[in-house]
Amino acid sequence: MQFLVHSKTIAELEYDSETCVLRVLYKDGRVSSVPDVAPTLVMKIVARVPLEKSPYLMQTAI
Repeated sequence: MQFLVHSKTIAELEYDSETCVLRVLYKDGRVSSVPDVAPTLVMKIVARVPLEKSPYLMQTAI
């Protein structure tokens, strides 16, 4: 699943439900992958806009 994110630093989140890996694409071109992320956490992250307003979710995801 791919999610476009309207934030200052993150451009896109991509989640692979088979491997439970969350891939974060930053606007500056950096990419970060986080293994073993539960689907419910991904939905919580996507539901919060903008992501920067929630430091806990940002630290958990990245």
